[in-house]
Amino acid sequence: MQERFDRILKGLLPDGEAVLLAVSGGVDSMCMADLFLNSAAKVSFVLAHCNFHLRGQESDSDEALVKEWAERHGIIFIKKDFDTRRHAASKGISIEMAARELRYGWFAKVCREREFSALAVAHNANDNAETMILNMLRGTGVKGMAGMRRISPLPDADALLIRPLLGFPRKDIHEYAVSHGLQWHEDSTNTDSAYKRNCIRNEIFPIFERLNPSFLTTLNEDMERFAQVQSIADEYVHSVSAEVVRHDSDGLPVIDHERLTSQLNWEYVLFRLLEPFGFTSSAVADLADVLKSRGTVSGRKFFASEYLAVTSATGIQVIRSVDFTDGHFGRKDCHLFCSTGGHFDKFSDRFAHVAEPAASVAEPVEATEITIEGSGIYSLNGIEFSVSLSGDVKNVRTVSGETKFDTAKIPFPFTVRHWRPGDWMRPLGMRGRKKLSDIFVDLKFSLPEKEKALVIADEGSHVLALIGHRIDDSVKVTKESTSVTVIRII
Repeated sequence: MQERFDRILKGLLPDGEAVLLAVSGGVDSMCMADLFLNSAAKVSFVLAHCNFHLRGQESDSDEALVKEWAERHGIIFIKKDFDTRRHAASKGISIEMAARELRYGWFAKVCREREFSALAVAHNANDNAETMILNMLRGTGVKGMAGMRRISPLPDADALLIRPLLGFPRKDIHEYAVSHGLQWHEDSTNTDSAYKRNCIRNEIFPIFERLNPSFLTTLNEDMERFAQVQSIADEYVHSVSAEVVRHDSDGLPVIDHERLTSQLNWEYVLFRLLEPFGFTSSAVADLADVLKSRGTVSGRKFFASEYLAVTSATGIQVIRSVDFTDGHFGRKDCHLFCSTGGHFDKFSDRFAHVAEPAASVAEPVEATEITIEGSGIYSLNGIEFSVSLSGDVKNVRTVSGETKFDTAKIPFPFTVRHWRPGDWMRPLGMRGRKKLSDIFVDLKFSLPEKEKALVIADEGSHVLALIGHRIDDSVKVTKESTSVTVIRII
């Protein structure tokens, strides 16, 4: 196991790098620490431990175990205490999410301040398989089934997040720990199958193993293939969308369904085009059935919580559902058509009624916005990003996926939301306004990229930051600035 670990580690990091090891005191992280200690790879490391104070004496005992191991082997040990329950209550999030925010926020801070090249965590092959199953239950598609990656950027730090144990099953890790006389603590909550992950681990995986003793290897191989499939699918959807989609003045898509249905796997493409707007797979399936039928296509309506898709003779138009009430459209510039005696009239400065009932009603999306109270890791509809503060007002150079602005000009708390039609900003260095839909064109955003875009805006449509890409000139960092807010897409 040591030789294989060394080969993996050398492939992840060059010699001479400094690594921060996240060690909880469980068997996985204690095994990882021992493998680093005995590695032929020339990397230095420090042990970092988080005490979340969630399990009373158990939490303190875990800390003591990790500290004793570090002292015995002459390894630097650092730790951080957290009031996890208070953090969860103040943010209105789960204990699990709070603990994740706290530990990764602290890890990033340590890596940044002490210039570590990487943070190493002890996720193993079983953890990866459990994540895949959880993603499958959530309906995250091919991307979620690709599982975790062995290496990825560490948010809010110029460092990597590495998982050197990701290819090792928990059984092999346990055998290594026993054979090398390692000490570790078991988390008493791991036996509670009320938690979904524990239920998968304790009740479902044993059944899988009986059916196929090599199921874990099979799942991990499949995850590698899913990652490749996702990349191929993204490229295909992007190429097809360029042929079949145009955008209205608000940046919303108009899909040419005749061109769409002439493409291979067009039903999947349709799902990917509409998914960012909150349309469920069942709603998209109903729409596909309409397109495949020989009956009337025009005037059919399909609902998501915030958007509406309406069919015409040749197109599918997406509009915001706020513009549709009681079967009426109230927009003056709506590029929609309704059936009128065999021909189609463009809506003008009047209300127009679409008589046919809705074919499908989709379930609402999780959320449209999130309040940012301070530094930490946040998530909005599966898009994760970190928020941190920096006193380095002289170095405001940004990298891809990063946004920096004067903290005083967008003070906490502020709201992050998805972009909306009509949003505009004055990009840095420009005096005039520019619609976000035009900025998306400049950035060559694909449809999925555009619909996942997150912004910080005032109470109206004035966007102060297009997260990861642009800031408004009004929030730029100047010589008078004393603090910089940094947001990074994970």
